[in-house]
Amino acid sequence: MTKRSQTRSDASEPSPRTTVTYLAIALATLALLGAGAGLAGAQSDAPAVSVSDAELSPSGTATVDVVLTAAPNGLAGYNIDLTVADPEVAHIESASYPDRFDLTTDPAIGDADRTVTLEAADVGSTIDAGATDVTLATVEIAGDAPGEAELAVDLRQLDGNDGDRLRPAAQAGTLTVTGDAPAPDGESPGSASDGGGTDSASSGPIAELAGSADGLSTGGLALIAALAAIGVLSALVVVRRRS
Repeated sequence: MTKRSQTRSDASEPSPRTTVTYLAIALATLALLGAGAGLAGAQSDAPAVSVSDAELSPSGTATVDVVLTAAPNGLAGYNIDLTVADPEVAHIESASYPDRFDLTTDPAIGDADRTVTLEAADVGSTIDAGATDVTLATVEIAGDAPGEAELAVDLRQLDGNDGDRLRPAAQAGTLTVTGDAPAPDGESPGSASDGGGTDSASSGPIAELAGSADGLSTGGLALIAALAAIGVLSALVVVRRRS
C-alpha cells in the first residue's frame, strides 16, 4: 500500500497565494466601483439644457421650465427648438421668457402646435460665468389624450459671454397626461370587475423596494456592490475550505 503524501485536510486548505488573489480581486472591484462613481458624478456636473417633467389631465394645462444647468462662460444668448414627440397626447399652448433677457423673439409655435422656437439674448450680461440653473423659458403645455410623450430639445445655438459656442447636453422632459379609459356600460372606473382600480403589480412591498432602488444615489449603489463583492469573496473562501 502506497502512503499518501498529503492528507485531504491539508489539500483543502487554501494556500496563502490563493487568499491573496481573492483579496486582490475584491480590492480591484472596489477601486473600479469608486472610479465609476467618480465618473458618474463628473458627468452629472456637465452643463445641460433640461426640460422639467409635467403631469396634467386631458382637459388641463401645465407649465415646464427650460433650464441651463450650468454656464461656465456665462450666457450671451440662445436659439433652441422644443418638440412634442406625440402630438396626440399633448400640444404646446404658449411660451414666455424671464425678464432678465432684454432682447427676445416672440415664441414661434408651429407644426400643429407641436413645436416652438425660442430665441433670446442677455444684452445686459446678467448671466455671468459660473452661473447655474438659469431658466431660459417657461412653456405651457395642454393635454389632449391620456398617454406619455417626450418634450425633446434641439440646441440650435448657445453662446457664452466670451463669444464661444456652448455645447451643453440636451435633456428632454416627459409629459404625462393622466385619465381613465372609458368604462363598459354599467361599470365605473375602479369597479370590482377590474380589481377596484388597483394594479397589484404596481403596489405592495415589491413596488416599494423598486421605488427605493430607483432613488438610490451613485454612492449607495457603489456601497451595495462593494458589500456584494465582499460576500462573494467570503463564499469563495468557505467553498475552498470545504472542498
